[in-house]
Parts: sequence; structure tokens; C-alpha cells
Amino acid sequence: MVYGRLYTPSGGRWLPVDGGPAVLPPDVGDDGGGGQIGNVNAMLVGAASANLSGSDFAALDAAAGPFTVRRSYDDALPATFAASAAGIDVAAGRASVHSCKPPLDQLASGALDGAIRAFVASIPPTHVTWLTVWHEPDHKIRTDVFTLAQYLPAFTRWCQVVKDAVTEFGFPHIYTAQIVEAWSGSHPKAGTTYADMWPGDGLVDTFSLDGYSNEGTGAAVWGAGVAFARAKGIPWAISELGCAGTMDPTWMTDQAAYAGAVAGGGRHTRAAYLCWFSNVTGGVLATPGDDPAAQAASKAVAQTYFTDVNAYLL
Repeated sequence: MVYGRLYTPSGGRWLPVDGGPAVLPPDVGDDGGGGQIGNVNAMLVGAASANLSGSDFAALDAAAGPFTVRRSYDDALPATFAASAAGIDVAAGRASVHSCKPPLDQLASGALDGAIRAFVASIPPTHVTWLTVWHEPDHKIRTDVFTLAQYLPAFTRWCQVVKDAVTEFGFPHIYTAQIVEAWSGSHPKAGTTYADMWPGDGLVDTFSLDGYSNEGTGAAVWGAGVAFARAKGIPWAISELGCAGTMDPTWMTDQAAYAGAVAGGGRHTRAAYLCWFSNVTGGVLATPGDDPAAQAASKAVAQTYFTDVNAYLL
């Protein structure tokens, strides 16, 4: 009996006796507190759906999953995790990659410290969660939404407060993420390089990238971000992955294969997670959306890397 289910070995993976996809076998990981069992080989696979509330996610999951993580967005800092766009993930038993957009000046000044702590405290301690604010700051800086001088102290403060709260509350599965564009790594511009936007070592648990098919493939898209994560000694991940211009299922599976084979820094042996962007915001194609070939590609990837979220360890 493993995690409440019976499994049998199958091609280097574990096949549930009661049916369903095979899972990656966990290794023994050390969380720094004495040998917690966890799968440091796992890559969670999921998506952001068209409806930001997630009301359409179950249908997408059925067509293109099974998904073990969901990407979600809120315009402001929610009062509680249950009230956030990510709240529905808890009962569904999948991990969350959540971002929100609190006012930068209030973040930087410390005015939101109490609200941040309350938000973290409201997350179930066993729920695997990545938290960030103002994802893709590089794009926002380039398009004059805000400046680097406004972003950096605010993001730094966010990470410090979240990390302190996680330590105080003893929540071992809540992580910070910095989510940036893969484009900024392959097309660096002063003021929006990865180094420019970095809040300082020890504050970010996962360096996460958003990338699309019009940017290239494999290392041409992700290589700079992977190298940066390695230099900082933390895992990398893909928070938005989608097609632009033409739906390309082969490109999708090629990116998943790259993510599944290439490690960042730290002990995680591949990308920490991969989330399709099944949304048309920004003029891209909903990936996989309702395209049958893209859904089939997504389902194959989800089956290949399916893992028990309860066994996940960053």
C-alpha cells in the first residue's frame, strides 16, 4: 500500500491496480528536517484555463489531463486562499501556481505584511503551492506599466514575508516563485534581465518561465532561464506554455520532453512543473484549448509525468 493505493511495477513506473495512469516512483528526499519521503523526480503537469475562476478546468482536465497542477490569477491579494482563484485546487487534490497583483507601493512599504501572513496562514499546510506577485514583470517594465525601481523592492518584500510566514507556521509545501518571460533570457535588455529583476538569493524557491512557440524550441527558449536557475541553485519550471500563430502538437511534446529531461539547480531532477496556457489572452492560441490533436498531445504528456501530488517534494 502506497499513499492509500495499491501499485504494481510497470516499465520503471508504478501502475495503480485499480486503474489509471502510471506514476513516477518517489525517491527519498530530505527537506532539511530529517528525511521526508518525496518525489524529487516529479514534474507536475497542468494548465491555466480560459475561465480564470477555473469553472471550465474540470472539462479541460478530462479532455487533456489528468492534470496535477493548475495555474491561476487574481487581480488583488485575496483575503484567504479559499477565496482566491486557486481555492478550488485544494478539494481537487492538485497543486497550485498562483499569482496576484497587490499595489506595489503598499507591498514595498510593508503595509500588506499582515494581509500576506494571513493569506499564507489560510493555505492548508499539506497543499503544494507556489506563490508570486506581478508575474512577467519584465514585460510590464518594458511596456511602462511600472518601473524596475517600483517592482524590485515590492517583490523582495513579498518573498521575505511569505518565506518568514512559511517558516513560522511550519508549512513545508508552500514555495515562492518568480515568474518571468523566457523571451527576456534569449533577448536580454538592460532593466529587464533576469539578474536585474532578481530579489536576492534565498528568497525565491523556483524560477519559472512563460514561453511560446514563436520564440523557438528547446534550449533556444528555455536555456537562459535554466542556466539562471542553476546559477542560483534552485529548480526551474514552466508557468505558461503555449502556441502562437499555429497550433503545433509536436512542438508541445518537444517542450515537455525538454522540461522532463533538463534540471535546474537544487535537487529536483527536471522542471518542477509545466502548465499549458489554455487561454487567448495576449493574442496567443489556447493551448491545448479545444483542438483535438493538441488535447491528445497534452494528455500524453500528462500521462507520462503523472505523479501523486502528495508524494511531491521540490
